[in-house]
Amino acid sequence: MTASAPVPWDRERTRTRTGRIWTYVGDRHGPYIVYDYTSNRSHEGPEEFLRGYSGYLQADAYAGYDAMFNRGRACWRRWRSANMEIIFR
Repeated sequence: MTASAPVPWDRERTRTRTGRIWTYVGDRHGPYIVYDYTSNRSHEGPEEFLRGYSGYLQADAYAGYDAMFNRGRACWRRWRSANMEIIFR
């Protein structure tokens, strides 16, 4: 499983920048939790981290994953919140 969260950094500047903490959670064969920091939300961060990985990956609906995977399961929470207006018309 993977997900990201915004994190402020470089507070010495007049405007705080926002980087990303990417969380990668393993399974019973690799029971690890790894945090990877990138200075932006570009797809290049998770793409580099996951280079060479093969197997299932549960991820949210972040469009940056589209370049790596041609199919997958979307995050229902994000899909639902993005489509609630259409559902209840």
